[in-house]
Amino acid sequence: MRTRTAGFRAATAVLLLGSTGCALLSGSGQETRELAGYEVVHEMSGDDLDELPVPTTVSEASWVWEGPRHGALLEILPVPTGAVLHLDDGAVGLDTATGKEAWSYRLLESEADVAVSPDGSLVAVGTGGSLALLDSGTGVVLRVVEHGSTGEDPLSVGGAGLVTDDGLVTAEADDAGVAVSFTPWEGESEWRDGDLRCPEVTGTPRVEDGFLTPSGVVVVHSCGGSDLRMTSLDTATGQEQWNLVRGEDFDDAAEHPEELEEERFAAVGDVAVLQNMALLRGTVVVDTVHGDVLADALPAGLEDTVLRVLPHGYLAVSSERLEHGGWEDRFEVRDFTGTVRDTVVTDENGAGNTVSGQLPLKDSLLKPRWSEEEKNLEIAVFDWDAEGPERTITLPVEIDLSGIDSIWRVEEALGPGTFQEVPGAVLVREHARGESVPRVAGLT
Repeated sequence: MRTRTAGFRAATAVLLLGSTGCALLSGSGQETRELAGYEVVHEMSGDDLDELPVPTTVSEASWVWEGPRHGALLEILPVPTGAVLHLDDGAVGLDTATGKEAWSYRLLESEADVAVSPDGSLVAVGTGGSLALLDSGTGVVLRVVEHGSTGEDPLSVGGAGLVTDDGLVTAEADDAGVAVSFTPWEGESEWRDGDLRCPEVTGTPRVEDGFLTPSGVVVVHSCGGSDLRMTSLDTATGQEQWNLVRGEDFDDAAEHPEELEEERFAAVGDVAVLQNMALLRGTVVVDTVHGDVLADALPAGLEDTVLRVLPHGYLAVSSERLEHGGWEDRFEVRDFTGTVRDTVVTDENGAGNTVSGQLPLKDSLLKPRWSEEEKNLEIAVFDWDAEGPERTITLPVEIDLSGIDSIWRVEEALGPGTFQEVPGAVLVREHARGESVPRVAGLT
């Protein structure tokens, strides 16, 4: 299981607004330079990509992208023009209509952090105390930030901070509490909020987590070992929007199939889910606009369980044993009150493994399942509330999940960020034993 460390470290950002980080700003070609002591290889096609809609369903595998040998693809990030692929040493901007690279920015031999701003227009690539900010569509380097931190927190792009559309948010704890700061890319809208105070407790305050939402930034901190406190701040002004305390405003009393090293929140639209089961999967959901707890006991049983939290509800599966001894599975999209909005009913042969990997689209549910004929996973496409048979898509990339006994690790291999809907396509990352070339299949 990948280690998930807590918190994001404080950083004082020094913005080099006059620096582009690369002299090649238009047209196509390749530029090589250095950043933080690493050789940078920066390529741009010069193509102008259009913004694309997210597909409502898919019917075929249209293309395969192949990355650099001995590289690793860590995550697929949606942007308005397609997708950004987070490699272990940088990022690639992908035209999802064709599978061709629009740009790439790699820091050779590095371990690079990559993040996309909330509106998807900016891509941050950072390592070794430096951060390059790129246009997500063209790959043009807009500015370089020399922040000096070498923190490795994955939520802080190498210690620089959380990347918003307009600047960087950082946080640090001292004896009095937690101070949160915002440094803009340009202008004078900087703010610092030192009012995240702890009640009268002993011990040192600690920043545990932080994530961006469409309406602000949420900082999760603890006070001397007490229950976690979540505070939402307006990213424009730093003003507090709401505050929740674990153990007072919500609890996580459900029993889960495996014990996680750490439980972290993740934003999904205007809600946040406590990932106490797997990626984007958990029993506690918070409205990040108003600070309301929408649910703190989503189903997590053997015969009725949440599979993925969505912006306006959640995907769940309930199972029922039939008279002949088989099982019937009902995949349902429910709102947070439990009301069912969409349904797919299938038997155990049609569903395959029901606990991981499902991807709900507007018009259909995508379900990976084993194909004995192909000796590989295939994608079954079930239309919502339809009585006809499912469609099947043969995958041109290998997905080998054998030997993985952790739900969290299965979802990391084939789940959010690796089996991902993006503008223009649904992308499936290859997960092959011993393979040293990253590949992605585009379903359209």
